[in-house]
Amino acid sequence: MKLLSEDLLKEYGFTEKPHVANRVIIKVMTRDNFDIVIREDGIYYTNLGIDYPLRDTAALRKLYKENKNMDLKPLNPGIISE
Repeated sequence: MKLLSEDLLKEYGFTEKPHVANRVIIKVMTRDNFDIVIREDGIYYTNLGIDYPLRDTAALRKLYKENKNMDLKPLNPGIISE
């Protein structure tokens, strides 16, 4: 289990999504219409106005599976060791 970062999200296949800039959101990363928001104070999944903080890969994979009904796997599994 690793702490989330932008580089780790990229290894899982997330790409930067263009968004309307606002002073709180730094970047939005997306994969299969599943958006992760990177802010100054952490990494979040936002749904219906509620921010769910994501600290590590286990939380990301669990939330992804709940939303997409499929496992989230890295693009190159040899790079990431859980």
